[in-house]
Amino acid sequence: MAGIVEKFVKLKTSIGGNREKTGYEDTFGMPKEEQAHITRPNKANNRIISELEFALHLSEEAQGRYDGVLEQALDFLLGKMGAQGVLTNQDCEEAEGILSPMAEEAKSYKLILAAHAHIDMNWMWSFNETVAVTLATFRSILNIMDQYPEFKYSQSQGAVYKIVEEYDPELMEEIKARIAQGRWEVTASAWVETDKNMPTGESLLRHIQYTKEYMEKVWGARDLEVDFSPDTFGHSANVPEIDRFGEVKYYYHCRGNGGKEILYRYKAPSGKEVLAYREPNWYNGAVTPHMAAGLPELARRCCGLRTGLAVYGVGDHGGGPTRRDVERALEMMEWPIYPEIVFGTFREFFKEAESVWEKLPVVERELNYFAPGCYTTQSRIKRGNRRLEASLLDAEAMSALAGKLTGFRFAKEKMENAWRDVLFTHFHDILTGSCVQDSREHAMGLFQTSMATANTQIQNAMGAIARRIDTSSIKVDVDPYYSQSEGAGAGYGIENFVGVPSTERGSGRTRIFHVFNTLAWERTQVAELTVWDWTGDMRRLHVTDCGGKEIGFQLVDKQMQQYWDHKYIRVLVDVTVPALGYTTVVLSEKEPETYPVYLQETEHVARMFDDYTIENERIAVTISAVSGRITSLRHKDTGAEMVGAEEGAGFTFIETETATSSAWNIGRYIRQIPVDRCMRIEKTADGGEGSLRGSVKATWKVADSAIEATYSLDRHQTAVRMDVKVDWNQAGSDIIPVLDYRIPLAYEPVDYQYDIPAGYIRRSALNNDVPGLQYGLARQGEGPCAILVSDSKYGYRAAKRQLGLTLINSSTSPDPYPERGIHSITLWLGVCGPDAKEAEQMATACNHGLFYQPSNSHPGTLPMESSLLGARTESGVISAVLPREDGKILVRAYGTAAEKEEIALRFASDVAEAKAVNLFGKEQGAGVKVSGNQLTFQVEPYALAEVEVELA
Repeated sequence: MAGIVEKFVKLKTSIGGNREKTGYEDTFGMPKEEQAHITRPNKANNRIISELEFALHLSEEAQGRYDGVLEQALDFLLGKMGAQGVLTNQDCEEAEGILSPMAEEAKSYKLILAAHAHIDMNWMWSFNETVAVTLATFRSILNIMDQYPEFKYSQSQGAVYKIVEEYDPELMEEIKARIAQGRWEVTASAWVETDKNMPTGESLLRHIQYTKEYMEKVWGARDLEVDFSPDTFGHSANVPEIDRFGEVKYYYHCRGNGGKEILYRYKAPSGKEVLAYREPNWYNGAVTPHMAAGLPELARRCCGLRTGLAVYGVGDHGGGPTRRDVERALEMMEWPIYPEIVFGTFREFFKEAESVWEKLPVVERELNYFAPGCYTTQSRIKRGNRRLEASLLDAEAMSALAGKLTGFRFAKEKMENAWRDVLFTHFHDILTGSCVQDSREHAMGLFQTSMATANTQIQNAMGAIARRIDTSSIKVDVDPYYSQSEGAGAGYGIENFVGVPSTERGSGRTRIFHVFNTLAWERTQVAELTVWDWTGDMRRLHVTDCGGKEIGFQLVDKQMQQYWDHKYIRVLVDVTVPALGYTTVVLSEKEPETYPVYLQETEHVARMFDDYTIENERIAVTISAVSGRITSLRHKDTGAEMVGAEEGAGFTFIETETATSSAWNIGRYIRQIPVDRCMRIEKTADGGEGSLRGSVKATWKVADSAIEATYSLDRHQTAVRMDVKVDWNQAGSDIIPVLDYRIPLAYEPVDYQYDIPAGYIRRSALNNDVPGLQYGLARQGEGPCAILVSDSKYGYRAAKRQLGLTLINSSTSPDPYPERGIHSITLWLGVCGPDAKEAEQMATACNHGLFYQPSNSHPGTLPMESSLLGARTESGVISAVLPREDGKILVRAYGTAAEKEEIALRFASDVAEAKAVNLFGKEQGAGVKVSGNQLTFQVEPYALAEVEVELA
């Protein structure tokens, strides 16, 4: 074979316009020869050289079976070249005749040409430009379809079809006709080509559900079985489970798998598999005569599958496949010593690939990591996404509660629109932050309108319940002449995508509050209430539960605060709220028992600047008076210490290398500087015996920026909360500034655990950022573990006995100033067991606070405390409770154990009917048992499960 190859190279390079490649080359854009104005070989020369190149690999694959005819053809052509200096068309035709014994073998291979236009959502431009690109590209495609009846085209992303529907209805009708003909393949099983690491499992399910429903209802497209994720920056381990739950079974991607697999079975921890294809070339390219040369090699690496896939089309602003691509393909279809060339679709390729399913390698791991800087960059987008995902789920759960108790109507269409706007921001260059300012601003606008929808739904649902709760037994002292509290607090407490409007509806000195819990387990914790225009004596404040029993409370404000033209105080109350339900607390002024005498108690001794300790019945936290950092976090039950180094846990200012830094990457660390220049520190609540909260506030200066953190520890909690405000004035230049938070560990972890979409994963220490949805946990056997929870960050780093979380990445590309400004971040540092369900519930409770609704005294039909449903399970996690328009309720869950798990649900009323279903309501085989107001259902190991419930 070596001699034959030498003759082929000699022949090829003797024909003007040819060159030898020295490595892999993308075919994206204009070829190098055309850029250099090099005249290419004529069609006949190009054809025979391309056929010979394919024939070389074909004979090699056939163990030299065709070496004889190959050498004969090459000798013939070299002789002609030597005698004439050129190859005539007739010479090339005669050489094909010599090669004719290879024709049948050549045609046993097939190459499906799948046309596609990779359209990035707002990557380096604004939304209006995305619209223009989409419409112009699709018009070009339709023009090509009109000219070439054989041509087929594939297009992903429900969002681009929505753009066509909204902006060019005439174009829409033409596309629908091509879809109906089977010439336009819809590869949209997600609203956008989404990131797969930072959206929650629920979000990824909504991508599938809302996209499939929209494409079928509006466009008539069915059987959407392809998860088309060519440019996605990594793929969580649960992608196959999520896809199969949504009836998606094929997976096309390019990035993320660093192994040698091309065609393989991608297997989730649950055992569910999708047929995956990792693009071995690139997803933007052109039809070239060389594209079939490697087909025998690909067939070998694809377990003998002789059908190959070639994806072509100029992406983004290129308009997709070109006429040149189509013409070249039509020409290559006529070549005799060449694979069968057909215009086709991704689904057609995967259908053929199923023939080698049993032979394929199985990949059972997450397909990470690519672009780990994207877990942090453009942190405002990250915050908007996390808060919106939580708020939309809260709105659904609250609507289910209100629907059952009051007949409250769920605003299904508005909520789905809000979800779709959030799903749009999951595009792999938006949520990842690898975008420009225009893209960020558009995302922030989508977040604002979606949050308005979620908040309105929650507030209206709470109001519907509150109006029907019988509070007539509570005596109030309303004097309408003097009362101005009604309507106070409009718009208060919902900055930075946190909180729900809780406008005052009470008056007088006795106030009624209904406290709501959107999670499926009972919660005993401290709730913060805001009381507006209260004219009572704060020294005689009195709080009782719905049964009239006194409960603990604590004033956050010692005197009235002002918000616009109203006054308020904040009060902490110690409450127990039923699972997915509500309870009632009453705030009033009690009768005076004695008349006070005031003496000077504070100016007798000098102030001591000792370390601060805040503690409750479960943990004790020590904060250095010098550095403001946490130097000890001790678990009281076991005495275990979490913090293991003298400098303590806190922020680190990191200088990273500019050359290796970008929105996509955290660069090489050059210098790490603990943030310990504490400019001010003070205790803001004493945290003493009987108190509900202890808190300490610290402020630091670092470089040109300032950091303020309020540490607070509430009763019942095993984590200290840190409300962080960063005034970040850093920009990248000679170095790229990065800010993180890290805890040096007092023990050697076995490994590190993180939550991922619809589950969790355990990873070894790695000197790089890795993705986690809500938490990172340093696991040590069965003992207590340090856990770090965030309300808006995703990039964790565990190395050298440390657990850290990257907070800010001041990259300069593509946005030169992605992070300058004021950032609000909430972190929790605490103690948790190694159990995945416990960690998930702890992190979820941090990210889903209690809500409250002010009320007044009135008759009603509902009790002052109630619950819709509660769950009992060893290892299962309830991920969503959704109301349906027909009054039924959907409960979705996933397993976190290696064994089958039973989840028991208890409802507010008897269950009339229940069945296990998939994402689209199709009944599944899992048995559901009903007994009165309780039902049980099975969750397979690490799998998703869903039940549809009709209550009596």
